[in-house]
Amino acid sequence: MNTVPLNRVPQSSPFNMADFYKTGHPGMYPDETTTLVANFTPRSAKHAPVTSSPLFDDKVVWFGVTGFIKEFLIETFNREFFEQPKETAVRRYKRRMDTALGMNRVRMSHLEALHDLGYLPLEIRSLPEGSRVNIKVPPVVFINTDARFPWVSTYFETLFSCESWKPATTATIAFEFRKLLTYFARMTGSPEGFVPWQGHDFSMRGMSGVHDAARSGAGHLLSFTGTDTIPAIDYLEEYYGADSEKELVGGSVPATEHSVMTLRILLIAQRLAANPANAGVSEKQLRAMAEQEVIRELVTEIIPSGVVSIVSDSFDFWNVITRIAPALKSDILGRAPDENGFAKVVFRPDSGDPVKILTGYLITDVASVSHKRAVDNAYMAGQEAIRTPDGQVYAFVQNCDEPGYSLQRISEAEARGAVECLWETFGGVTTETGYRLLDQHVGLIYGDSITLKRAIAILSRLADKGFASANVVFGIGSYTYQVVSRDTFGFAMKAIYAEVGGESVAIFKDPATDDGTKKSAKGLLRVEHEGTNFVLYEEQTRSEFEGGALVAVFRDGNLLVDEPLSAIRDRLMDSWQCPAPGSVKF
Repeated sequence: MNTVPLNRVPQSSPFNMADFYKTGHPGMYPDETTTLVANFTPRSAKHAPVTSSPLFDDKVVWFGVTGFIKEFLIETFNREFFEQPKETAVRRYKRRMDTALGMNRVRMSHLEALHDLGYLPLEIRSLPEGSRVNIKVPPVVFINTDARFPWVSTYFETLFSCESWKPATTATIAFEFRKLLTYFARMTGSPEGFVPWQGHDFSMRGMSGVHDAARSGAGHLLSFTGTDTIPAIDYLEEYYGADSEKELVGGSVPATEHSVMTLRILLIAQRLAANPANAGVSEKQLRAMAEQEVIRELVTEIIPSGVVSIVSDSFDFWNVITRIAPALKSDILGRAPDENGFAKVVFRPDSGDPVKILTGYLITDVASVSHKRAVDNAYMAGQEAIRTPDGQVYAFVQNCDEPGYSLQRISEAEARGAVECLWETFGGVTTETGYRLLDQHVGLIYGDSITLKRAIAILSRLADKGFASANVVFGIGSYTYQVVSRDTFGFAMKAIYAEVGGESVAIFKDPATDDGTKKSAKGLLRVEHEGTNFVLYEEQTRSEFEGGALVAVFRDGNLLVDEPLSAIRDRLMDSWQCPAPGSVKF
């Protein structure tokens, strides 16, 4: 039997949550240093996926600092350092330094003195969470409160950076989706009350762990209420004063997945094949018969009321939309509403090109496929398919090995797209602005590789075809929320000011080999809220540094500001005015 020695030294220390190079910095600052100030800034949006939207205004949503302070600077540091015996607390750190860097290479006197003090002598000043801060303007600064510990201002750079860039990045991307959906709702006459559900967080399974999913998912929930990331709701209740019993923090709907659908479909198909009456029926036909029965059971027996989302591409999505949905029309329209008045069947395509599947193809009529010049012109003009006089539709397929294209026959359903196909079956209403909105009993959600750019294309093409934006919901997954990095908005912490032996030093960097992105703020700074922007003022006096929009939220181990989720959401929604419908070119 394996046993753990009683004298085994615990390896956990909050000071281990750092790059190794941070561990030597306390001894590298000049001995006379008494004050050190650092800031954390989004330096650039040049790598950000939001620049594809004309609604993006070069601002980042600031979010995550309260959760970070509570979880790490208070809970973790108290539990793992200050509440531990000094010998134990210091030994945890020393063991890691000695075994990795060499015996006694990192001094321990600064940790021993800090433990004697009993709290982190650090002040954090922040813009209110939910603010949208301009690129190049720092939303947070760090300053030591005890002249003996200037190093605390920068030691936690690694921890703060790795825990803070993601929630702010996700919150920013989510808000760009919110802006986009709000604009198209107003333009097409869709109900704005539906917008908070139109962006749905599908990202958890693709994130870097549960904690990452929770903090990122919390950023999504500033702009939306639709989520499948359960830990994000728990996180907001734990650290942001949310209460799901008193407010809508986040929610979802019953939904199938492929294991559910394929098991049920193939089981029923297997039983149908064993019936002599079905002799000669092809395997594909049996699957189609089985899928219709599975969907009928789902919408009438298993989930007979409310909203149900059904993944519909297990075998043939277009068969589901053009044959099964019409065959079950009376069952779908006859479903009872739930306590919220909903009775909607949402079909979910989950493969292929989301733009074309939802909106169809851009098609040009030609005399025949043999009229090569006309076909070439259509291809060069950016059309996606051609239609011949006999009604046949051929899609352009780009050749992989050489320039040019080939033609592939597609169905009328593919040419029209899923929204139009459902309209043909279920109809709907015309909004006040003249756009078609599907009957409230049916809808579509697409959650495979949805990006802001694709969402823009889908909403624009639907509008061009006369369809309202509320006909679709977007599942925003890890392709959007995880294929990002600290460089997405260039987040970085830099020291900006020091006092050394009574001498003030305005610190900055401005690499000659850089394009200006890495040039940092210089000296003490002040951030002012002017109009709709946050403006940075550098090289400020001490008294000027004490003013402005950056407010102390943490000092000497204590949280000073603790706003609830509702206030943060309100601040974010109030930060942007939707442009007039039709005034933005996509």
